[in-house]
Amino acid sequence: MAIFGNLADMPFADLLAMPGRRSGVLEVFALPGKRQGYSIALDGGKVVWVREGHRRLDSLEARLVLQDLLHSQEGAFEFTPGTPPVDGEALGWPLERLLLTLTAIEDEEATYASVLPDPKTRFQVASLEIPLEEPLLSFWDRTKSLLLEGASAEEIAGKLHLPLKEVRYYLYKLRLAGKVTPVRAYQKTRQDTEKQGLFRKLLGALLRGRGRWGNAP
Repeated sequence: MAIFGNLADMPFADLLAMPGRRSGVLEVFALPGKRQGYSIALDGGKVVWVREGHRRLDSLEARLVLQDLLHSQEGAFEFTPGTPPVDGEALGWPLERLLLTLTAIEDEEATYASVLPDPKTRFQVASLEIPLEEPLLSFWDRTKSLLLEGASAEEIAGKLHLPLKEVRYYLYKLRLAGKVTPVRAYQKTRQDTEKQGLFRKLLGALLRGRGRWGNAP
C-alpha cells in the first residue's frame, strides 16, 4: 500500500527515515520553485539512486538535493513499496548514516555561516595529493577541473548548476583541508617561490664566479 502526505505535516528528515528497511520509491513533488519532482529509490535501508524527473543524479547532485529537501516545508510525497527498478550503479548509502551526515552538514553550515568565503573569492588548487572523504570527495571530483584554473563559488554554482550556499560550504572545507587556497594567496606564494628561486640562482652564479676568480693566475 502506498503512503502519501504533505511535507508541511512531516519534515523530510522524518519522511526519509519512515520506510526503515523497507524497499520502494519515495517521490517528492509539487515543490515551490521546482518544475520537476524527485524520486528516491530505497532498498533494504539504503539509498539506491535519486532522480530529478527522469534524469538520474550523480552522487554530488543527489546529496545536494537531499540536503535541500531538509529545508522544504511545502510539497507532497508518496512512497510506493516494492523493489526499485535498476538504474546504473547503486549509491548504496545507509539511511541512518546519510541522515547523520546531512544533519552534521546542516549544523556546520549554521556554525560557519559568518566565515564562509565571499561568493566572488576565487580559489586555486593548492595540493592534489591530500586525500578526501565523502561527501567532500564527490564535490572535489565534480569541481576539480574548474579549481585547477581558479574559480569562485559564484562561478562554480553557475556553471555546474549547484546551490551557492553548499558550494561556499564545501570550498571552505576544502580550504581547511589544504586542498585549495584563495587565488591571491596562491599567487603570492608562487611569486615568493619564484623570488626565492631567482635569489638561489644569483647566489649560485656569484659563488661560481668567486670560485673561478680564486683559481685565476
